[in-house]
Amino acid sequence: MNIAIDIRAVGKKRTGDEVYTLELIKGLAQLEIGHNFYLFTDTEDWYQVPALKNLPNNWKIITLLPKSKLIWTEYLLPKACHQYNIDLLHIQYIAPLFGLPKYTKMLNTIHDISWKFVPQHIKFLDKFLLNTLIPKSIQKSDAIITVSKHSKYAIQHIFKTNSDKIYSIYNGGYIETIPTVINTSQRVKEALEEEYIIYLGSLQPRKNIPTALKAFAKYLELNPESKLKFVIAGGKGHNYDIQIDETISTYNLEDKVIFVGFITDEEKILLLKQAKAFIYLSLYEGFGIPLIEVMSLNTPVISSNLSCLPEVVGDAGILVDPYDIEAITKGIITLVHNPLIAKEYKEKGIERAKIFTWQNMAQKTYNVYKKLLLEQ
Repeated sequence: MNIAIDIRAVGKKRTGDEVYTLELIKGLAQLEIGHNFYLFTDTEDWYQVPALKNLPNNWKIITLLPKSKLIWTEYLLPKACHQYNIDLLHIQYIAPLFGLPKYTKMLNTIHDISWKFVPQHIKFLDKFLLNTLIPKSIQKSDAIITVSKHSKYAIQHIFKTNSDKIYSIYNGGYIETIPTVINTSQRVKEALEEEYIIYLGSLQPRKNIPTALKAFAKYLELNPESKLKFVIAGGKGHNYDIQIDETISTYNLEDKVIFVGFITDEEKILLLKQAKAFIYLSLYEGFGIPLIEVMSLNTPVISSNLSCLPEVVGDAGILVDPYDIEAITKGIITLVHNPLIAKEYKEKGIERAKIFTWQNMAQKTYNVYKKLLLEQ
Protein backbone atom coordinates (compact mmCIF):
# COMPACT_ATOMS: atom_id res chain seq x y z
CA MET A 1 0.00 0.00 0.00
CA ASN A 2 1.08 3.61 -0.62
CA ILE A 3 0.60 6.06 2.25
CA ALA A 4 1.15 9.81 1.86
CA ILE A 5 1.54 12.41 4.62
CA ASP A 6 1.32 16.16 4.16
CA ILE A 7 4.43 17.43 6.00
CA ARG A 8 4.29 21.13 5.09
CA ALA A 9 4.30 22.06 8.78
CA VAL A 10 7.88 20.79 9.08
CA GLY A 11 10.50 23.52 9.01
CA LYS A 12 7.93 26.32 9.40
CA LYS A 13 8.36 26.83 13.16
CA ARG A 14 4.65 26.17 13.62
CA THR A 15 5.24 24.74 17.11
CA GLY A 16 2.55 22.11 17.86
CA ASP A 17 1.69 21.18 14.27
CA GLU A 18 5.36 20.76 13.38
CA VAL A 19 6.18 18.74 16.51
CA TYR A 20 3.21 16.46 15.83
CA THR A 21 4.27 15.86 12.21
CA LEU A 22 7.91 15.14 13.03
CA GLU A 23 7.06 12.81 15.91
CA LEU A 24 4.53 10.96 13.75
CA ILE A 25 7.19 10.40 11.08
CA LYS A 26 9.76 9.20 13.64
CA GLY A 27 7.24 6.93 15.36
CA LEU A 28 5.95 5.34 12.16
CA ALA A 29 9.51 4.80 10.89
CA GLN A 30 10.38 2.96 14.11
CA LEU A 31 7.40 0.62 13.62
CA GLU A 32 9.15 -0.75 10.49
CA ILE A 33 5.95 -0.85 8.49
CA GLY A 34 6.18 -2.53 5.08
CA HIS A 35 4.02 0.02 3.22
CA ASN A 36 5.52 2.71 0.99
CA PHE A 37 5.45 6.18 2.56
CA TYR A 38 5.45 9.42 0.57
CA LEU A 39 6.07 12.66 2.46
CA PHE A 40 4.71 15.59 0.46
CA THR A 41 6.22 19.01 1.20
CA ASP A 42 6.36 22.45 -0.42
CA THR A 43 10.05 23.18 0.12
CA GLU A 44 13.32 21.97 -1.35
CA ASP A 45 15.09 22.71 1.95
CA TRP A 46 13.62 19.72 3.78
CA TYR A 47 17.07 18.10 3.99
CA GLN A 48 17.98 20.66 6.68
CA VAL A 49 15.59 18.92 9.09
CA PRO A 50 17.55 16.16 10.89
CA ALA A 51 14.49 13.95 11.44
CA LEU A 52 13.95 13.69 7.68
CA LYS A 53 17.41 12.27 7.05
CA ASN A 54 18.21 8.55 7.03
CA LEU A 55 14.60 7.41 6.76
CA PRO A 56 14.01 3.75 5.73
CA ASN A 57 14.27 2.89 2.03
CA ASN A 58 10.49 2.63 1.66
CA TRP A 59 10.11 6.31 2.60
CA LYS A 60 10.35 9.05 -0.04
CA ILE A 61 10.17 12.85 0.33
CA ILE A 62 8.48 14.59 -2.61
CA THR A 63 8.60 18.37 -3.11
CA LEU A 64 5.54 19.83 -4.84
CA LEU A 65 5.87 23.37 -6.16
CA PRO A 66 4.73 26.15 -6.26
CA LYS A 67 4.09 26.83 -2.57
CA SER A 68 0.77 28.65 -3.03
CA LYS A 69 -1.52 27.03 -0.44
CA LEU A 70 -4.58 26.94 -2.67
CA ILE A 71 -2.74 25.55 -5.71
CA TRP A 72 -0.78 23.09 -3.55
CA THR A 73 -3.82 21.71 -1.73
CA GLU A 74 -6.40 21.69 -4.51
CA TYR A 75 -4.25 20.86 -7.54
CA LEU A 76 -0.74 19.59 -6.75
CA LEU A 77 -1.73 17.27 -3.90
CA PRO A 78 -4.50 15.42 -5.82
CA LYS A 79 -2.23 15.23 -8.88
CA ALA A 80 0.55 13.65 -6.76
CA CYS A 81 -1.94 11.14 -5.32
CA HIS A 82 -2.75 10.03 -8.87
CA GLN A 83 0.92 9.95 -9.88
CA TYR A 84 2.04 7.84 -6.91
CA ASN A 85 -1.13 5.73 -6.60
CA ILE A 86 -1.76 6.85 -3.03
CA ASP A 87 -4.09 4.56 -1.10
CA LEU A 88 -4.21 6.69 2.05
CA LEU A 89 -3.57 10.43 2.39
CA HIS A 90 -2.98 11.93 5.85
CA ILE A 91 -3.46 15.71 6.03
CA GLN A 92 -4.00 18.38 8.70
CA TYR A 93 -7.01 20.70 8.73
CA ILE A 94 -7.66 21.80 5.10
CA ALA A 95 -8.43 18.95 2.67
CA PRO A 96 -8.29 18.83 -1.12
CA LEU A 97 -11.96 19.08 -2.02
CA PHE A 98 -11.72 17.89 -5.62
CA GLY A 99 -9.61 15.65 -7.79
CA LEU A 100 -8.44 12.89 -5.43
CA PRO A 101 -8.46 9.36 -6.88
CA LYS A 102 -11.63 7.52 -5.91
CA TYR A 103 -9.55 4.80 -4.27
CA THR A 104 -7.66 7.22 -1.99
CA LYS A 105 -8.83 7.26 1.63
CA MET A 106 -8.29 10.56 3.44
CA LEU A 107 -7.42 10.95 7.12
CA ASN A 108 -7.48 14.45 8.61
CA THR A 109 -5.85 15.52 11.87
CA ILE A 110 -7.60 18.54 13.38
CA HIS A 111 -5.76 19.56 16.52
CA ASP A 112 -8.28 22.11 17.73
CA ILE A 113 -11.09 24.39 16.61
CA SER A 114 -9.97 27.40 18.61
CA TRP A 115 -11.52 29.90 16.20
CA LYS A 116 -14.95 28.67 17.31
CA PHE A 117 -14.21 29.28 21.01
CA VAL A 118 -12.02 32.40 21.00
CA PRO A 119 -12.97 34.12 17.72
CA GLN A 120 -11.93 37.50 19.11
CA HIS A 121 -8.30 36.35 19.05
CA ILE A 122 -8.30 35.06 15.47
CA LYS A 123 -7.70 37.27 12.43
CA PHE A 124 -10.77 37.90 10.25
CA LEU A 125 -9.36 36.26 7.11
CA ASP A 126 -8.20 33.19 9.06
CA LYS A 127 -11.67 32.84 10.60
CA PHE A 128 -13.36 33.22 7.22
CA LEU A 129 -11.20 30.55 5.61
CA LEU A 130 -11.54 28.14 8.53
CA ASN A 131 -15.31 28.58 8.79
CA THR A 132 -15.60 28.03 5.05
CA LEU A 133 -13.15 25.18 4.50
CA ILE A 134 -13.08 23.10 7.70
CA PRO A 135 -16.72 21.90 7.52
CA LYS A 136 -16.16 20.86 3.90
CA SER A 137 -12.84 19.22 4.83
CA ILE A 138 -14.46 17.23 7.64
CA GLN A 139 -17.23 16.10 5.33
CA LYS A 140 -14.75 15.08 2.62
CA SER A 141 -12.44 13.15 5.01
CA ASP A 142 -12.99 9.46 5.66
CA ALA A 143 -11.83 9.80 9.24
CA ILE A 144 -10.74 12.53 11.67
CA ILE A 145 -8.03 12.33 14.30
CA THR A 146 -8.05 14.85 17.10
CA VAL A 147 -5.85 15.07 20.15
CA SER A 148 -8.13 15.08 23.20
CA LYS A 149 -11.58 13.95 24.29
CA HIS A 150 -12.55 17.61 24.64
CA SER A 151 -11.66 18.28 20.99
CA LYS A 152 -13.52 15.19 19.82
CA TYR A 153 -16.67 16.30 21.61
CA ALA A 154 -16.34 19.83 20.19
CA ILE A 155 -15.85 18.64 16.59
CA GLN A 156 -18.66 16.12 16.90
CA HIS A 157 -21.23 18.64 18.15
CA ILE A 158 -20.21 21.85 16.39
CA PHE A 159 -19.81 20.21 12.97
CA LYS A 160 -22.53 17.56 13.47
CA THR A 161 -20.05 14.77 12.79
CA ASN A 162 -20.64 11.10 13.52
CA SER A 163 -18.70 10.08 16.63
CA ASP A 164 -17.49 6.88 14.93
CA LYS A 165 -15.66 8.97 12.34
CA ILE A 166 -13.55 10.77 14.97
CA TYR A 167 -10.58 9.17 16.75
CA SER A 168 -9.22 10.79 19.90
CA ILE A 169 -5.49 10.06 20.07
CA TYR A 170 -3.44 11.92 22.67
CA ASN A 171 -0.26 13.66 21.63
CA GLY A 172 3.01 12.68 23.22
CA GLY A 173 5.42 14.99 24.95
CA TYR A 174 7.15 12.81 27.53
CA ILE A 175 10.89 13.48 27.37
CA GLU A 176 12.87 10.46 28.46
CA THR A 177 16.37 11.21 27.14
CA ILE A 178 18.23 14.31 28.31
CA PRO A 179 21.16 15.42 26.08
CA THR A 180 24.50 15.54 27.89
CA VAL A 181 26.05 18.21 25.67
CA ILE A 182 23.93 21.18 24.66
CA ASN A 183 24.99 24.15 22.56
CA THR A 184 23.02 27.27 23.45
CA SER A 185 22.55 30.74 22.01
CA GLN A 186 23.78 33.75 23.95
CA ARG A 187 20.21 34.70 24.88
CA VAL A 188 19.57 31.25 26.34
CA LYS A 189 22.88 31.30 28.23
CA GLU A 190 21.94 34.62 29.81
CA ALA A 191 18.50 33.31 30.79
CA LEU A 192 20.00 30.22 32.42
CA GLU A 193 22.04 32.43 34.73
CA GLU A 194 18.82 33.75 36.26
CA GLU A 195 16.11 32.40 38.53
CA TYR A 196 12.96 32.35 36.40
CA ILE A 197 9.50 31.13 35.55
CA ILE A 198 8.88 30.29 31.89
CA TYR A 199 6.32 30.21 29.10
CA LEU A 200 7.00 28.19 25.92
CA GLY A 201 4.85 28.21 22.80
CA SER A 202 3.44 30.48 20.14
CA LEU A 203 2.83 34.13 21.05
CA GLN A 204 -0.71 34.41 19.69
CA PRO A 205 -3.45 36.29 21.57
CA ARG A 206 -5.28 33.13 22.66
CA LYS A 207 -2.18 32.09 24.62
CA ASN A 208 -3.10 34.86 27.09
CA ILE A 209 0.50 35.87 27.84
CA PRO A 210 -0.40 39.45 28.89
CA THR A 211 -2.42 38.06 31.81
CA ALA A 212 0.57 35.95 32.87
CA LEU A 213 2.73 39.10 32.74
CA LYS A 214 0.23 41.03 34.87
CA ALA A 215 0.29 38.24 37.47
CA PHE A 216 4.09 38.27 37.36
CA ALA A 217 4.05 42.04 37.91
CA LYS A 218 1.75 41.52 40.91
CA TYR A 219 4.16 38.90 42.26
CA LEU A 220 7.05 41.38 42.00
CA GLU A 221 4.96 44.02 43.74
CA LEU A 222 4.35 41.63 46.64
CA ASN A 223 8.00 40.47 46.64
CA PRO A 224 10.04 43.62 45.85
CA GLU A 225 13.35 41.97 46.71
CA SER A 226 12.79 39.07 44.32
CA LYS A 227 15.23 38.58 41.46
CA LEU A 228 12.80 36.30 39.61
CA LYS A 229 12.61 36.77 35.85
CA PHE A 230 9.99 35.68 33.30
CA VAL A 231 11.44 33.84 30.29
CA ILE A 232 9.28 33.77 27.14
CA ALA A 233 10.33 31.17 24.57
CA GLY A 234 8.72 31.35 21.14
CA GLY A 235 9.04 33.28 17.89
CA LYS A 236 7.12 36.47 17.15
CA GLY A 237 5.47 34.88 14.15
CA HIS A 238 1.96 34.76 12.67
CA ASN A 239 -0.71 36.62 14.68
CA TYR A 240 1.75 37.91 17.30
CA ASP A 241 0.00 39.41 20.33
CA ILE A 242 1.10 43.07 20.45
CA GLN A 243 -0.42 43.36 23.93
CA ILE A 244 2.59 41.45 25.20
CA ASP A 245 4.81 44.44 24.43
CA GLU A 246 2.21 46.88 25.75
CA THR A 247 1.90 45.00 29.04
CA ILE A 248 5.66 44.85 29.52
CA SER A 249 5.84 48.61 28.97
CA THR A 250 2.84 49.44 31.19
CA TYR A 251 4.18 47.44 34.14
CA ASN A 252 7.85 48.40 33.62
CA LEU A 253 8.93 44.79 33.11
CA GLU A 254 11.59 45.47 30.48
CA ASP A 255 14.37 44.31 32.80
CA LYS A 256 12.37 41.40 34.18
CA VAL A 257 11.22 39.65 30.98
CA ILE A 258 13.66 37.72 28.80
CA PHE A 259 12.70 36.84 25.22
CA VAL A 260 14.80 33.94 23.93
CA GLY A 261 12.95 33.56 20.62
CA PHE A 262 12.52 30.27 18.79
CA ILE A 263 14.77 27.68 20.46
CA THR A 264 16.20 24.27 19.62
CA ASP A 265 14.89 21.08 21.23
CA GLU A 266 18.07 20.89 23.31
CA GLU A 267 17.72 24.47 24.53
CA LYS A 268 14.07 23.80 25.33
CA ILE A 269 14.98 20.90 27.59
CA LEU A 270 17.60 22.96 29.43
CA LEU A 271 15.33 25.97 29.94
CA LEU A 272 12.28 23.97 31.04
CA LYS A 273 14.26 21.77 33.40
CA GLN A 274 15.84 24.70 35.25
CA ALA A 275 12.68 26.82 35.60
CA LYS A 276 11.01 27.39 38.96
CA ALA A 277 7.61 27.00 37.31
CA PHE A 278 5.97 26.78 33.90
CA ILE A 279 3.00 29.06 33.27
CA TYR A 280 0.44 28.17 30.59
CA LEU A 281 -2.74 30.24 30.65
CA SER A 282 -4.11 29.48 27.18
CA LEU A 283 -7.76 30.31 26.60
CA TYR A 284 -8.17 27.34 24.26
CA GLU A 285 -6.07 24.31 23.32
CA GLY A 286 -6.61 21.04 21.52
CA PHE A 287 -3.97 19.42 23.75
CA GLY A 288 -1.02 21.41 25.13
CA ILE A 289 2.21 19.54 24.30
CA PRO A 290 4.48 21.87 26.36
CA LEU A 291 2.67 20.86 29.56
CA ILE A 292 3.69 17.22 29.09
CA GLU A 293 7.24 18.17 28.15
CA VAL A 294 7.73 20.33 31.22
CA MET A 295 6.14 17.86 33.65
CA SER A 296 8.44 15.12 32.36
CA LEU A 297 11.40 17.40 33.16
CA ASN A 298 10.48 17.69 36.85
CA THR A 299 9.21 21.27 36.68
CA PRO A 300 5.85 22.21 38.25
CA VAL A 301 3.10 23.84 36.18
CA ILE A 302 0.44 26.50 36.51
CA SER A 303 -2.19 25.83 33.86
CA SER A 304 -5.44 27.32 32.63
CA ASN A 305 -8.51 25.36 33.66
CA LEU A 306 -10.22 25.84 30.29
CA SER A 307 -10.79 23.53 27.28
CA CYS A 308 -8.80 20.27 27.33
CA LEU A 309 -6.14 21.41 29.79
CA PRO A 310 -7.67 19.86 32.96
CA GLU A 311 -7.94 16.63 30.96
CA VAL A 312 -4.20 16.77 30.20
CA VAL A 313 -2.87 18.05 33.54
CA GLY A 314 -5.15 16.11 35.88
CA ASP A 315 -4.16 16.78 39.50
CA ALA A 316 -0.46 17.13 38.58
CA GLY A 317 -0.44 20.93 38.37
CA ILE A 318 -2.07 24.07 39.72
CA LEU A 319 -5.18 24.78 37.64
CA VAL A 320 -6.41 28.38 37.61
CA ASP A 321 -9.00 30.59 35.97
CA PRO A 322 -6.82 32.16 33.23
CA TYR A 323 -8.45 35.56 33.85
CA ASP A 324 -7.92 35.53 37.64
CA ILE A 325 -4.70 37.47 38.24
CA GLU A 326 -4.88 36.96 42.01
CA ALA A 327 -5.13 33.15 41.67
CA ILE A 328 -2.29 33.08 39.13
CA THR A 329 -0.10 35.22 41.38
CA LYS A 330 -0.85 32.91 44.29
CA GLY A 331 0.22 29.95 42.14
CA ILE A 332 3.55 31.62 41.31
CA ILE A 333 4.17 32.38 45.00
CA THR A 334 3.33 28.78 45.96
CA LEU A 335 5.69 27.14 43.48
CA VAL A 336 8.55 29.61 43.92
CA HIS A 337 8.46 29.92 47.71
CA ASN A 338 7.05 26.62 48.99
CA PRO A 339 9.51 23.84 48.03
CA LEU A 340 7.46 21.07 49.66
CA ILE A 341 4.36 21.81 47.59
CA ALA A 342 6.50 22.33 44.48
CA LYS A 343 8.13 18.94 45.10
CA GLU A 344 4.70 17.29 45.35
CA TYR A 345 3.61 18.73 42.01
CA LYS A 346 6.93 17.74 40.42
CA GLU A 347 6.47 14.11 41.47
CA LYS A 348 2.87 14.01 40.28
CA GLY A 349 3.87 15.69 37.05
CA ILE A 350 6.49 13.11 36.12
CA GLU A 351 4.03 10.25 36.64
CA ARG A 352 1.33 12.06 34.69
CA ALA A 353 3.67 12.80 31.77
CA LYS A 354 4.58 9.11 31.37
CA ILE A 355 1.07 8.47 30.04
CA PHE A 356 1.70 10.63 26.97
CA THR A 357 4.37 9.18 24.67
CA TRP A 358 4.88 9.87 20.98
CA GLN A 359 5.39 6.20 20.24
CA ASN A 360 1.94 5.44 21.63
CA MET A 361 0.52 8.21 19.41
CA ALA A 362 2.24 6.78 16.32
CA GLN A 363 1.02 3.23 17.04
CA LYS A 364 -2.59 4.33 17.53
CA THR A 365 -2.42 6.46 14.38
CA TYR A 366 -1.13 3.48 12.41
CA ASN A 367 -4.05 1.45 13.76
CA VAL A 368 -6.37 4.00 12.13
CA TYR A 369 -4.37 3.70 8.88
CA LYS A 370 -4.89 -0.06 8.94
CA LYS A 371 -8.61 0.28 9.56
CA LEU A 372 -9.04 2.72 6.65
CA LEU A 373 -6.92 0.61 4.29
CA LEU A 374 -8.95 -2.50 5.12
CA GLU A 375 -12.12 -0.59 4.17
CA GLN A 376 -10.90 -0.05 0.59
